[in-house]
Amino acid sequence: MGSPEISVPFLDFCAEKADEMIVFSQKDKIRGRGKNLEPTPVKKRALELGLEVHTLWSKSEKAYEIIKEFAPDIIFVVAYGQILPKRLLQIPKLYPLNVHFSLLPKYRGSTPVNTALLNGDEVSGTSIMVMDEELDSGDILLSAGCAVSENDNATALFEKLNSLSLDLLEKNWEQIENGTLERTPQQGEPVFTKMIQKSDMWLDFDCEARALFNKIRSLTYEPGARAIFRNNIVGIEKAEFVENCGGMAGEIAEVSKSGIVVACRNGGIKITELKPAGKKSMKAAEFINGYKPSAGEIFTSNNENN
Repeated sequence: MGSPEISVPFLDFCAEKADEMIVFSQKDKIRGRGKNLEPTPVKKRALELGLEVHTLWSKSEKAYEIIKEFAPDIIFVVAYGQILPKRLLQIPKLYPLNVHFSLLPKYRGSTPVNTALLNGDEVSGTSIMVMDEELDSGDILLSAGCAVSENDNATALFEKLNSLSLDLLEKNWEQIENGTLERTPQQGEPVFTKMIQKSDMWLDFDCEARALFNKIRSLTYEPGARAIFRNNIVGIEKAEFVENCGGMAGEIAEVSKSGIVVACRNGGIKITELKPAGKKSMKAAEFINGYKPSAGEIFTSNNENN
């Protein structure tokens, strides 16, 4: 059970290990510029593998009947996007497993990778857990940590954690299938994440430069950080922290081939990759060649333009 691109490697892993499997994913949605109805990455890959795929609501009677009849040994969940009801969790012979990209009980919820980057954490990790009715509160079967570098954005950290999780699963799969792994209750006070709202994507340059840098890398590339430049929306996709930078909040302090330095509190950010509305992503040098930004111009947040 999974939906986005990050779930696809786990689908492939399960397809290699399972004698028989079925797949559940979110419904087809309108995606991309073409506004076409498209399947989730998991559904698309599952169909390529010739697997049976369902896009039913997990709490529906039909979904329950299908899974009950299939009688799986394991329900395997990675970023499915739906809460499973108790009666589904009770079906598998061994357990309902979930791959969660944090060292539980930090961070429970839907945005652990984004939250770790937003908070400037230097360590992240993954937990293979047995699901229960509460949010990410089940027993841990396997876990492993990894360092988070300043160069890591959400895309890079997801890749790290995907690789780490798949390695854990590969090394311990025989014990998982045999049901012999020890279950360890979560220890410590839980920390919960929140869903990313549209308002969270806007950058406020009148804040600490380090915090703004962390926000940009936490949103790369989806859903993306945004600002206003010359009354148009610009996606800020990659940036670097600049320790010393003068100027008022949002003011361009320097323009060079390596990036556009914008002032914030206690420093600034150097924008190195951005995406103008309706355009493709581009390096700062390409943006500079086309738009000719100059020192003294201002980047603002959406709120300042309404």
